Amino acid sequence: MTPEETLVQNERVAHALARGLVGAGVRHVVVSPGSRSTPLVLAFDSLAECTLHVVLDERAAAFMALGIGRKTGHPAVALATSGSAGANQFPAVVEANLGRVPLLVMTADRPGELQDCGASQTMSQRGLFGDHARACIAIPEPAVALSERWLQNIAARAVSTALGGPAGVVHLNVPFREPLYAPGQRPSVVSGGASSSVFRGRARLSPQDLTTLLDSLRAAASGAIVCGPMAPATSDGAELTEAVTALADALDWPVLADATSALRFGHGDASRIVTTADSLLRDEHLAETLRVAHVLRIGQQPTAKSVTTWLRGHAGALTLVDADGAWLDGGGVANRLVVAEAAQLCRELAAASSGSEGRPQNALTAAWLASDRAARAELDRHAAQGNWEGRIVYELVKSLPVGAHLHVASSMPIRDLESFSGARTDRIAITANRGVNGIDGTVATALGVALSGGGPTASLLGDLAFLHDLDGLEAAGALARTAGLQLVLVVVNNGGGGIFGELPIAQHPTAFERLFLTPRPGDLGGVARALELAHQSLTAEALPTALAGAFEKGGVHVLEVVVERGESSQLRRSAHAEASRVAREALVS
Repeated sequence: MTPEETLVQNERVAHALARGLVGAGVRHVVVSPGSRSTPLVLAFDSLAECTLHVVLDERAAAFMALGIGRKTGHPAVALATSGSAGANQFPAVVEANLGRVPLLVMTADRPGELQDCGASQTMSQRGLFGDHARACIAIPEPAVALSERWLQNIAARAVSTALGGPAGVVHLNVPFREPLYAPGQRPSVVSGGASSSVFRGRARLSPQDLTTLLDSLRAAASGAIVCGPMAPATSDGAELTEAVTALADALDWPVLADATSALRFGHGDASRIVTTADSLLRDEHLAETLRVAHVLRIGQQPTAKSVTTWLRGHAGALTLVDADGAWLDGGGVANRLVVAEAAQLCRELAAASSGSEGRPQNALTAAWLASDRAARAELDRHAAQGNWEGRIVYELVKSLPVGAHLHVASSMPIRDLESFSGARTDRIAITANRGVNGIDGTVATALGVALSGGGPTASLLGDLAFLHDLDGLEAAGALARTAGLQLVLVVVNNGGGGIFGELPIAQHPTAFERLFLTPRPGDLGGVARALELAHQSLTAEALPTALAGAFEKGGVHVLEVVVERGESSQLRRSAHAEASRVAREALVS
């Protein structure tokens, strides 16, 4: 082909793919600048329905696209050029895969004649992400023979595959020959007609299977519903909470709700919601006393190790519920999988129970709820005092405005959220990257959440997660002036590696400080200011006022709370021990 013909075909293919993705519901494209991806960038930029965000680093860009998918439940595109650019998307791909977050990664590529010959910025990109991607779609090199309708359908299929089930990553690899753009030329692009659409329904049981399941639940002498972290947009939080609560009422079971399960914060009646399971089940006597005959488990593996240990030792029936049919049972003790959407299943089970004779009050459920109330009061008492990590979580969750979104880092922040966040009667949303449970990409993910949903967004993270995502911080600084952006990063500075202080390695006489604690010298405020981010250093007590002021001003703010790591560790152990003690006393009385 002549250069003019190549230009026309590049643009035609790029526009067909872009129209197909947007037609199937894509609304956000996170672009990392590069030459080979020029036709795709210009194609997306020409579509009014699509918002482009420019992020320098591909790793941060992919995590930002993941954050958008986690908030909206619909895939965003992370668009990279050829060569090693796509390899930098890998950490976000792994997290999206295991976290079941819909994500589209698009890599531009060099044509066949430049492969395997030492050409610049060229490497094998097909199958780049291996089995961490649901599919790798290799688009043929642009040519007249490529049908625009076929390309649009390929794009719609990519969106459908990314949505599930289960949801995850689809990689589209698109090769282009030069010229990629010619100044002054406006090649004619023929419209491919209406884009293909994607509609997805919900998994549900047949009436017969529903009856069989309900009979087995009602036959149990005691039981509990355990709700772990939920995949993004699995269900509206209010809908899920209403359905789970209705079923719990019908069965007279408690609900052990993970802080990231959408059940704890402002979605209706919380009288059956247990928020202190981590503290209760650390105590061997309580763990045995509160053992139930049947567990109905919804969502991913619970955050708290004590809860997963309790489930692993479960000798009764354990039923998993997963709309995608994933057998999420790290303890290997589940004996049944129900492939159904959780909210719909619980609602139908509760409705089917409505005409049945009332069940007598279950003594074990009463024990769960009494011990939870006692432990909650004790944990709140500890968390409301001093300047430590539990106090930061307590003040932050209490002070977030109604409707706010909180994205929480792995390591100690998510564990402290589980223990010291309590519950709220009004609504806030909580997310965390619980696929691989890594700290990488925390800032970029929170930025994606903030940009896709609007309204106030906060992220709770440690000093190492903050420094680990300097690329995300750079992107946050570049986008800080985005209209309506409200993002506050609450950084717990405990000198690095605080979680290792909770592990046996902390007792090692020489290796702990040198090899595990990972303290990092330097001024976090200086890092923030260098990236044009507003910064304040404050105490946990001052956090509510500072948080309100930061949201009022808008933009991106860093609120740093310096704590003494050893004191936090001691107070955390004391809080859990006292919570267990008062819970045991509540059971006796």
